[in-house]
Amino acid sequence: MILKQVSDNLKIFKDMGMNKWRETKMADLKKGTRIRIYSPNGRPLETGGDETFITLTDAFLKLGQWAVEVRATS
Repeated sequence: MILKQVSDNLKIFKDMGMNKWRETKMADLKKGTRIRIYSPNGRPLETGGDETFITLTDAFLKLGQWAVEVRATS
């Protein structure tokens, strides 16, 4: 699945290890990073009950918007 950053209001957090998460920008994501994405009201983006994703590519520009290919961690 490809995620595009269509809004600056989404919060993206990357796994820093030891159950610590730090906010990041989509443009800074690298292949193999575990991420979680939250809407402005704090609800997590979920796919099939999973809210943690693994990036399969580095972030790239697609039609002028940052995007990254991901899969759910299950």
